[in-house]
Amino acid sequence: MIAAIGAAAFLVAGLVYGDPRFVGLLDVRIGAGSGQSGQAAEPGGQAGGLAGGLAGGQQPGAERRTDAPPPGLEEADAPLGTPQAPPSPSDSYKFLATNDDGTPVGYSPCRPLHYVVNAEVAPAGAEQLVSDAIDTVALATGIRFIDDGATTERPSEQRAPYQPDSYGDKWAPLLIAWTTPEEAPKLKGQVIGTGGSTHYSFGDGPKSFVTGSLELDGPQIAVELTQPDGSRYATAVILHELGHVMGLEHVDDPVQLMYPEIGAPDGLAAGDLNGLYELGKARCRKDL
Repeated sequence: MIAAIGAAAFLVAGLVYGDPRFVGLLDVRIGAGSGQSGQAAEPGGQAGGLAGGLAGGQQPGAERRTDAPPPGLEEADAPLGTPQAPPSPSDSYKFLATNDDGTPVGYSPCRPLHYVVNAEVAPAGAEQLVSDAIDTVALATGIRFIDDGATTERPSEQRAPYQPDSYGDKWAPLLIAWTTPEEAPKLKGQVIGTGGSTHYSFGDGPKSFVTGSLELDGPQIAVELTQPDGSRYATAVILHELGHVMGLEHVDDPVQLMYPEIGAPDGLAAGDLNGLYELGKARCRKDL
């Protein structure tokens, strides 16, 4: 089945932990695979589902479904990178979803994760902010990210994970969209970013993420960038949302970046890094 995992962070960062400029709250809902296409909006998150496909798991002679690409594109025999070992152990992390064997749902480390950026309303310096955050997550997970450049695709609550007319016969790339609350209604009030990924499985088999999306409130982040250390806070917001895209849940530990509120923008802490390290060891999927 296909299901979407969404995470909406009401992020406002402060110079010190607890600064009232930023408060945080997250509501996450995991779709149950209802047999409906796409992603349906929920307050503070996304949910949806698609009945399981045959691609990569079809029986000989069976027709390939049209809701998924041919399996195994760019899938190597071994992981393309190695996640960097965290500097210290920590169990201050949670996963958005796990498989029946207890392993976290993540992206296949044996294929690159392509991404595109809609920068129509991006603030000055946005390209470097995204690049720095991607590099940080790539190092922590070992996932190889590939920048496929600019896109005109806009954020959608019904984003299809497979868009052959736009991206060819492969899973759609991760969409990073600089947008506005008018275009992405979940970015209302102090909500400054949303992020989530779509996982795919065959029946009750193991799940893996195949694509995702990240929406950033361009005007709100532009204002934040005028503040002292604004670029550090903006980077922290992007890292927080990328953490959700990769599969991290919020935690109760205020030291971690995946805490619902951003205090001092110190980047990924030990728990965040340990969680991303585990996600970087997700299973390879030649069948997807």
